[in-house]
Amino acid sequence: MKKFVWIFCVSLAACNGTLTEEQKRKIREEREESQIKKIAEADITEAAFANGRTIATLIEKRDKQLNNTTLIDSLEKAFEVEIIAMQTNDSTLRAIEQKVIEAYITGGSSASLSDNVQKMGKDSILYTKPLMLEKKDGSVEFTKALGIRMSKRNVIRSIK
Repeated sequence: MKKFVWIFCVSLAACNGTLTEEQKRKIREEREESQIKKIAEADITEAAFANGRTIATLIEKRDKQLNNTTLIDSLEKAFEVEIIAMQTNDSTLRAIEQKVIEAYITGGSSASLSDNVQKMGKDSILYTKPLMLEKKDGSVEFTKALGIRMSKRNVIRSIK
């Protein structure tokens, strides 16, 4: 992409053409986007939490039980993620997802359960949030977890 921008600029200059301010701005933005930046793991984790919490909030406002497939599909497309309901004894879960479910089940009190971010290989991140069911006596019980599989690349791109 970087080569394309430079070739475009050189060809315009060779043809005695001039660039408009809009074209100059676009070229400058593309050049800035293509620069290599070093991003700390803490920043990536923080961005994954932010992205996951944004999506989780949208889901919790409309569908706490993760049954509305239309909503989930539209959020998956909009945020370029995969949203799953993580339940105990689900054979389709990956090893790390099963460990997270076990941790939520064996975790202390339900008040101490919180959202979580885990690496899944080199290029994926898993955001999870426990979904609790409030009983009539006022106690809460873990039922399942909301899982959001994100591309590490998209998380990095979301960092400004």
